[in-house]
Amino acid sequence: MMNSDPPTGHPGERTERAFRLTRRGVLLLFAAALAFVFAYVIGWYELLIVGSFACIPPLLSLVVVHRMRPQFTVVRTIAPSVLAAGKLGAVRLTVRNVGQRPSSAGSWRDRVPWPPDATAAATLDPMQPSGQLHLRYEFVPPRRGVVEVGPLLVSFCDPFGLAEGQYAVGTADRVIIGPEAARLDETVVEIAADSGSARLFQHRSLAGEHDIMTREYRPGDAMRRVHWRASAHHGELMVREEEKRSHAAAVIVLETRVRHYADTAGSRARTPESGAFEWAVRMTASLRDHLSAAGLALTVVETAMPQLGDPDRLDEFVESLARVHLSFDDDRELSLAADGTSGAGSIFAVLGVPDAATLGTLVSARGSFDEAAAFVSEHTPVAAIEELRRGGWRVVAVTPETPVADAWHGLGGPDA
Repeated sequence: MMNSDPPTGHPGERTERAFRLTRRGVLLLFAAALAFVFAYVIGWYELLIVGSFACIPPLLSLVVVHRMRPQFTVVRTIAPSVLAAGKLGAVRLTVRNVGQRPSSAGSWRDRVPWPPDATAAATLDPMQPSGQLHLRYEFVPPRRGVVEVGPLLVSFCDPFGLAEGQYAVGTADRVIIGPEAARLDETVVEIAADSGSARLFQHRSLAGEHDIMTREYRPGDAMRRVHWRASAHHGELMVREEEKRSHAAAVIVLETRVRHYADTAGSRARTPESGAFEWAVRMTASLRDHLSAAGLALTVVETAMPQLGDPDRLDEFVESLARVHLSFDDDRELSLAADGTSGAGSIFAVLGVPDAATLGTLVSARGSFDEAAAFVSEHTPVAAIEELRRGGWRVVAVTPETPVADAWHGLGGPDA
């Protein structure tokens, strides 16, 4: 049974308690019960005295541990302040005895919001009044989210080990666990150090002299960049590759509509879980870090109701990435400001399985951007991928297990 006591220590802290008999106490109480039963069954009433003496120690032990209620304050420090899912974090606890009597030796655990719901038990040394202990443990958060760690669980046993009291002391502390951001290869997106610009280009094995500084024409390329001699040589329009464009801005599109992720099919959860969506969030975090480090002005567009913060404010954006979830706002359609004039920088679309409306929007907006790249689910039909490629997009199909860095590097491959 769990009872809530009035706050102890500093305001805002609480002490909850629960009591139970240990295995030794249960066995002793069971022996007392057997003594009572046999006393009446076989008429050996002296066993009533034995049973009475056997049941008294466990009951007294419960009283003892009840009076061992600690008066502790707990200060919890978590490093780093913002964690990444799957990465190691450390917690330091400063426990102070603010009571008027020494505390007994016991054990401690700290509550965590994932199985097994608390850290492994460790020894808690006794403390004199005004004394303090410094405790520490490490943990690896398995998933992103904004969660609470704590309160601290302390346990004490009576001197005979017949009963145990467990107390939850202190308060819980909020922890922001963002998605793991991968380091993206700078050879796929070339960063110009003087202006902080980005240029996406495709690596090729070039044989002829006409191929050295040219590539095939894509929708959205300016006609002034057409290399007519190379075009005549190849029999198709070729544009100058040496005229690398400076992109002062970039747009990241994140698909947040639940129906665009195949692994949510049939789910009735209020907030469906999707490995493909978790991958998309990790890629979005990686893109933000990579492009922001290049000095680009970033804009993040969500396909459903906006949930993400300003990408220029790191703490705000990471917390919003920790909270973002799939939306059932399926009637909303992707909208991109596109005037058909090239020069708006780069656009990176992190999608699930795009539908016809999404494909149409991306293809029609392509001319407004110098470069465009999309990451789609492995479940995306081949026809949809080809439609994007014909529209001038580089496309990489991924699975939830695809390393983000590998998917990024795939933009430089010949099949993108």
